Amino acid sequence: MPGPPITSSPGSPPRRTATSALVFLAATAISPVLLSWHLHGQWVPDGAYAYGWIVPFLAAFLFKLRWDDRPPPSLPLSGMAFLAITCALLTLPARWLQEAAPERSICAWTYALAGGGITLSLIGMTGGAAWLRWFAFPVLFLLTAVPWPHTMEVLVSNFLMHGTAGITVEILCLAGVPAAQVGNLVHVETGVIDIDEACSGIRSLQAMVMFALFLGEMFRLVPARRLTLLVLGIAATLGANIIRTAVLSYLGFTLGMGMVDRFHDLAGLAVLIASLSTTIFAAYLLRPETIAILPAPAVPLSAPLSLRLCAALLAWFVLQEVAVEGWYRWREPQWPGWSWSIQWPEQARNFHRFAIPERSRRLLLCDDSQAARWTESDGSDWSVYWIRWNPGNPQAEVAKVHRPDVCLNSEGALMDRDLGVHRVRVGSLEIPFHCYTFRMGEKTLFVFYCLYEERPHPPGPISIPQFEDTDMFQRAWEGRRHIGQQSLEVAVTGSLSQLAAQESFRMRLTQMMQPRPDPLHRPQ
Repeated sequence: MPGPPITSSPGSPPRRTATSALVFLAATAISPVLLSWHLHGQWVPDGAYAYGWIVPFLAAFLFKLRWDDRPPPSLPLSGMAFLAITCALLTLPARWLQEAAPERSICAWTYALAGGGITLSLIGMTGGAAWLRWFAFPVLFLLTAVPWPHTMEVLVSNFLMHGTAGITVEILCLAGVPAAQVGNLVHVETGVIDIDEACSGIRSLQAMVMFALFLGEMFRLVPARRLTLLVLGIAATLGANIIRTAVLSYLGFTLGMGMVDRFHDLAGLAVLIASLSTTIFAAYLLRPETIAILPAPAVPLSAPLSLRLCAALLAWFVLQEVAVEGWYRWREPQWPGWSWSIQWPEQARNFHRFAIPERSRRLLLCDDSQAARWTESDGSDWSVYWIRWNPGNPQAEVAKVHRPDVCLNSEGALMDRDLGVHRVRVGSLEIPFHCYTFRMGEKTLFVFYCLYEERPHPPGPISIPQFEDTDMFQRAWEGRRHIGQQSLEVAVTGSLSQLAAQESFRMRLTQMMQPRPDPLHRPQ
């Protein structure tokens, strides 16, 4: 993001003035630029934060608008140099941890807040309180591109999915269509409509928060009207999304379920256009007639102090990037990783493979997936899902969000008990599986779930895998980054008891899971 140039005394040579301005611009822009670069891997085209690509440009545009009618600078604020140095020091551990765990939102938020603090400190040192207030919003606007904490995102998403399914059922019943809600599913006579994360409105909600804040700043609305615009924008996007799911459900009931997939993306585009148009119209109505700027007294700026600090900050960020990259290149293990392959029991009764739906794959953002169902000799029915995120996929953290206790609840299953960890020995490995029991109608569902973070190991007869409780500090200290992950989920129905299900699972797993070196992690 561009920053204001430093003015100098009237007798300063033009070249020195230009140099000071360039150094100051670079120092104020470097942390937002680096933040955008480190976050761009999470702004995937199909993800919830695809709008993040335009946020830096919108922030620069808002800053330009503010710069064109800026007030005169006031007295430089004391303590800004100390704040800038403190924030700069904070960026180092945040960047070090972010390289190992780019999916952890706490790393991104710490880095973003510290970087924003540096930019605002330099502005406060140069233009005082007048400029600090004037330019604060464009600087902080970049935070709208930082991913929400996963816990918050899951809570909001689950609430929206359940609420959207419930309201859709009510609308269908009022329209004379028999419908029922089971979890996040809408049941009609012709089939089942799954209200997934994309259909819940969470993605359009996140984008709308950013867009409403942008419009409020562009039209220079007072705080009360900005809040009104934000509420109206959120209401518009959620309302349009509910209408979308109701229309798709009605089409599925009247014309067949194939119409749901056929018009799904077109309906999503219509929701986007309708909600954006409504929000723009509301912002236009709320705009003020005139924009008043109260001038502040102009005072000379202390360019030498600002220039030295800006040069030091530029050097710090360059050294920081070099040091972090050097740490991981020095510490990163070069051994092959441990993994597993699945030997499917294709001779089992009623065995058949099935594909995970494409929409579910887009939500999981995985690189590979396999699934199969069969019936064991004791009459129990098995469903197994194997999913893999390759090393370097920044969306591997999605695996920790889509757990059985989250996803099965959305499918209408009610978790009965969390049985904790059940360890199964496969060869020389002791693999922990988290165990649950769910109630789905009249059936009891036993679920065994394991998430493994692939990590390198030295050669030896015994490899100890690293499972989902890996700490990001441990990752950073060991120099592990771009970690691959894979999950295995086994759902069993028809077992007589919990003990019988666990014993049957243990026996089948020793036959089905084949530990092996990971071919994607080769010695260098």
